[in-house]
Amino acid sequence: SRDLLGQVRLSCQAVCDHDMSVRPLMTVSSTGLDGPGKKPEPSITPEPEWIDKPA
Repeated sequence: SRDLLGQVRLSCQAVCDHDMSVRPLMTVSSTGLDGPGKKPEPSITPEPEWIDKPA
């Protein structure tokens, strides 16, 4: 595994905790972007809106 701490951002803002691991599908080097983007907000944004599942 590569040490990518601080070099990648998860666009989904998922919290990874304890023994959980992720595999980035698109990296800065593979996309040609200038950087990983801005740091995500400390909480989910925008505020989640819960809806009932259609019948």
